[in-house]
Amino acid sequence: MHRIVGLDQAQDTVRVATLQGGFRGFAIQDLRSAALPADGTPAERLSGALGGLGLTPPLSADDSVAVALPGPMVATHQMVLPFTDPKRIEQVLPAEVEGAIPFDLAEVVWDYSVLSQQNGKSEVLVGIVKKSVLREQLESLAAAGIDPRVVTLAPLALAALGEQGMLGAAHGALSAALLDAGPDRADLVVFDQGRPALARALATANAAAWQAAHTDDAARARLLGTLARDLKISLRARRSTPQKLLVAGALASLPGAAEKLSAELQLPVEAASIPAIDSGSLLALGLAMRAQSPRGRVNFRKGEFAFTKDLSQVRGQMTKLGVAAAVLLFLGFLLGFARLSSLHKQAQAYDDAVCSATRKILGQCLTDYRQAVARLSGGNSRAAGIPRVSGADVFAELVEHMPEGALPLLDDLELTTTSIRIKGTAESYGKVDEIITALKKDKCFGEIKQPRTEKQRDGSKVTFALDFPYVCSGEPQGGA
Repeated sequence: MHRIVGLDQAQDTVRVATLQGGFRGFAIQDLRSAALPADGTPAERLSGALGGLGLTPPLSADDSVAVALPGPMVATHQMVLPFTDPKRIEQVLPAEVEGAIPFDLAEVVWDYSVLSQQNGKSEVLVGIVKKSVLREQLESLAAAGIDPRVVTLAPLALAALGEQGMLGAAHGALSAALLDAGPDRADLVVFDQGRPALARALATANAAAWQAAHTDDAARARLLGTLARDLKISLRARRSTPQKLLVAGALASLPGAAEKLSAELQLPVEAASIPAIDSGSLLALGLAMRAQSPRGRVNFRKGEFAFTKDLSQVRGQMTKLGVAAAVLLFLGFLLGFARLSSLHKQAQAYDDAVCSATRKILGQCLTDYRQAVARLSGGNSRAAGIPRVSGADVFAELVEHMPEGALPLLDDLELTTTSIRIKGTAESYGKVDEIITALKKDKCFGEIKQPRTEKQRDGSKVTFALDFPYVCSGEPQGGA
């Protein structure tokens, strides 16, 4: 079964969040943690802890796993570019990254995430890790039986919680800072209307300092002072101040931490809370969400470190698609055969009908309708003598095309189904021209030559005579 897994490995604990993905989103399936064994290599300790969680073998090849690199291993740079075109961002960033690091670009793996775009500018977060460090981390995970699909930044993984509206505010309305801090890390993400506006790793004290801070006021003041200083520097870079600070991890359980940070930052401070989820598991849950939708966020599995199992999964999917295509092709063949059979039956029925009709009329069975029409129209057919139009039809068409404003007085009218002869009287020569123009608009009236006209003796009216063929009867000239 395909699972979506977020794996958070700390110095002494491993936390695993498992999601069940679906078409409409995801559901939290499981959240578990286990202590890492004290002895053994890092891979042996991780494998032992996962075995204690019941994950043996740890994870299957079908699982989507996301992990975060420790903050000290990754350099981050937040840049503002004066454009929003994705292609231009891709073209410009390599030079910007090369200028920001003291290494050759070939020695590192980098990726970026667009945090915001407004006023024609793009705010971009770039993560950079040396290839040797990434290779060592992947080899250690592989020795424990884990091949992560996503290797990202912890702050961006935490940002997924705010983007999904899981930090106590409605989705898209969160404006707060989230600090997940403990002996292993201090990760900060600032949300602006639910979207990450700042993501970075802060400096943190070692495990002994955190242990002392629980009982020693001076040690606690030093630890919180360092965090407060770094928080002020980070928040000062933002143009808008967050409404509150959410704390998680070991920091959330440190006595007096919320009050101390609130006084230093002049912000309300409260523990980040998700129902039924321990604050220490927020990073594992955020990583699982990044494994579900990794596009558009930093993922160091690229280039020579690309996740190769995607190819095997693609081949598996192609096999399934090939089988489905073969089934659809077979069903299409059956459907086509059924339609051809139905059309053949219909064509046979039409042929039988034409044969029956031509046998009754012509005394001969014809199945080709063109031959049947030709024979029925021929001179040997009993139907050949039946005209297609009558004299009444020709007269009605003539009257219909006479102009209303120039109706003549017809003195003599002779028409057949092939010719028309008219003698009449009009008001003037102009009215005669109107009559001719109107008749020429009917395609059934053949060539209308200039009529014979004559002015009456009293000069009041004009007599005219027209003689032109009627061509729409289908009969030769001279027909009845």
